Amino acid sequence: MTLAETPTTHGKRADIQGMRAIAVLAVLAFHASHVLLPGGFAGVDVFFVLSGYLITQVLLRPMEEKRFSIRDFYRRRIRRLYPALFTVLAFTLIMGLAFFPPTLLKELVKSQFFTTLFLSNLAFARETGYFDLQAELKPLLHTWSLGVEEQFYLLFPPILYVLHRWGKRLLWPVLGLLALWSLWFSQTRLAAHAEVSFYFPTSRAFELLIGALCVGLDRHISLPVLAQRILSVLGLALIVIGFIVINEESAFPGLLALLPCLGTAALLVSPQGWANRWLAIPPLVRVGDISYSLYLWHWPLLVFARFVFPDAPFAIVAALALSFAMAWLSWRYIETPFLKDRPQKRPIPIWAMGGAMMAASIAVCLTIYYAGGLPRRFSPQERVYLAATDDYNHDRNKCHMRSDRPIDYDQLCTYGAANVPASYAVWGDSHGAELARALGERLTAKGQSLKSITMSGCPATLSRRAVCRQHNIDTLAAMKADPNMQVVILVGNLHDDDAFSRDAIKGMEHTALELKKAGKQVIIVSPIPTFDYDPPSKLALESRAGHAPETIGTPRAVYEQRRGHIRDEFIRFTAANDMTTIRPDTLFCDTICHVYRSGEGVLYFNAGHLSLTGAGLLADEIERTLEMQSAD
Repeated sequence: MTLAETPTTHGKRADIQGMRAIAVLAVLAFHASHVLLPGGFAGVDVFFVLSGYLITQVLLRPMEEKRFSIRDFYRRRIRRLYPALFTVLAFTLIMGLAFFPPTLLKELVKSQFFTTLFLSNLAFARETGYFDLQAELKPLLHTWSLGVEEQFYLLFPPILYVLHRWGKRLLWPVLGLLALWSLWFSQTRLAAHAEVSFYFPTSRAFELLIGALCVGLDRHISLPVLAQRILSVLGLALIVIGFIVINEESAFPGLLALLPCLGTAALLVSPQGWANRWLAIPPLVRVGDISYSLYLWHWPLLVFARFVFPDAPFAIVAALALSFAMAWLSWRYIETPFLKDRPQKRPIPIWAMGGAMMAASIAVCLTIYYAGGLPRRFSPQERVYLAATDDYNHDRNKCHMRSDRPIDYDQLCTYGAANVPASYAVWGDSHGAELARALGERLTAKGQSLKSITMSGCPATLSRRAVCRQHNIDTLAAMKADPNMQVVILVGNLHDDDAFSRDAIKGMEHTALELKKAGKQVIIVSPIPTFDYDPPSKLALESRAGHAPETIGTPRAVYEQRRGHIRDEFIRFTAANDMTTIRPDTLFCDTICHVYRSGEGVLYFNAGHLSLTGAGLLADEIERTLEMQSAD
């Protein structure tokens, strides 16, 4: 085979299978460790472009031959998606029943319910961010991309059919305009509605439409071989650059998504390019063949590996290895048989099969959800530990802000004595939600009250992303102008030595100085210890193994490595500026950072947030500090 020939395998372009391989391998690398490939999650964007390209070809062929049937199209989609998907859903549910506490099991079956209806992307947009700590306890989080695709394919075939039937000359221009509109929608929603931009089909449609437009380019433009060779190398470079420069803090998708998307498009229209030849090597083609099953299996396996074996790198390696094994078995014995025509055998009743799978999944999910997550699977003592998942500030829904739901200063929730202007404030990200309520309750007896000013992912810094910046600018101005406000407690979930943490530290320090200039007393809470597992669940599982709850935790050295330098920076800053640092590590850590304290209970309601019990201990420490300062 010469370089100019387009390699094929199983009737497919081998280079496209190679593109699928690098896309899924990038996603796996990112999910295994965000450090390995910061922008690996953009592999999904490569998939979207490939999907748009291939589906457009599948749709246009029967349209041109005047034999198009929307029913046949969706029948093919069921054969392609359902068998492997519902196998993974069944496995995930079994694992959830074996290991998840009631609260997490309810969340799992809720996710499965929406996944069954191909609406999980819309559900996840309302629950959590893709990069949030709690996302790592959602085994079906990755199914959001299936939701985007299937919602897109509800509208795309009819639109394509109408354009092809009655406006053929307008087909490609209209698709181009729709892609531009979707890109504009995606970019403009990033600041105020980041979750919408990430999860909604309207903001991802341009990626699939880029793939569709590549079909038009194939049909109307014949690129010289040399141009294809150069363009293909450039396309692969764009994808790789995107995987490296994009990260969790990037404004994404929007314009930045054009890196992997246009890179994929360049490869698609350059089948005789050098890079395409590289992508057609057998190992990548084999991975590309199993890429759908590999994508489905890898994330649940990683979630349960981390859940059952926290802080164990071998578990991640084992989960990845098992992902490939399960993906091959799934491809060989589940995907392939359903995709093959069976002329000599009784046809598979696709519609009945698909309907039965959906009905069974929905019935099981509803049963478990309304049974409260089947708590009787655990012993009475285990249920005591697991009850901590409910020990959080239940006012979060109305009081804790998200980026798409800011609250005006005058409308913020207050805790403490009724009808008393707030003289205290807890200002920060989600780490302040329980602390605000716990401290407010302690202020009641003193006839004082407290404002809760917390927004997800937004510590009190003016140099964060746009929506946080504006929220914090407005909050700082209102707080400086508030004559009743006396004490401001700043708190943020900062860790590691990354760009965000360095930026946030300086921003919080600037905020503290501005508040002090306005005559406010400032207290900074240094980083609260967090965990790579769910503490209530960990306590229940360790209780089964006969371990004492007081011995459960993470080594103090882990905290020092990830957060010690931030704590020390705040201590230096507050000492130099007549402020105060409160140290949660002195409350919750000795040789280990504990998740349980005898006589008190479980200190965390999830992996990243103090329970009201734990927040109460921190509030007591703040109260003691303030009393000592008043006595001086």
